[in-house]
Amino acid sequence: MRPLTISLPNYLYEKLTQQAKSFETSLEELVLFQLERYEAREAASTFLRKRAGRCLTVREPVLKETVSSLWVVPIFTNVAPPMEVGEIIVDADTGEVLSTQNDVAEMMKKGHVSFGYKSLAREKQERLAELLALNGEKPLELEEQQEMEALLAEEQELQIRNLETLEKRLLS
Repeated sequence: MRPLTISLPNYLYEKLTQQAKSFETSLEELVLFQLERYEAREAASTFLRKRAGRCLTVREPVLKETVSSLWVVPIFTNVAPPMEVGEIIVDADTGEVLSTQNDVAEMMKKGHVSFGYKSLAREKQERLAELLALNGEKPLELEEQQEMEALLAEEQELQIRNLETLEKRLLS
């Protein structure tokens, strides 16, 4: 590791020194800790942006000491009022994000619920997926075709209501 020397204004140096004393650590350790926190936040933010766009946002990481050291980065919705929907875990030693795509999908689902979004019931979603797959393989019987069209219409109606809900929320 290469040494780094930086110059700080007196007031900032004093503030950091006092903060280090309150944590019973050295100024160097405090600065390194803050840099590691920043890196964990950036790793979580990059991971989240690639999987959820800008609908979710990160907050300040908290270091958890368990068997290994982990940064726990709280995740909030990016629409007012912000609501906590989960957390992303970052390995403090390697900087590797330990959370998964499924974790982000669950956070997005919680965010959608907080916005007032509604989705097709799980059974209906599964049935619609099954009918769409069958339709790709062979022509559906009349009853199946009607069922698929009814499910598609119901899903479309929900999507329109969700967009209207979002519009009201953004304009209020």
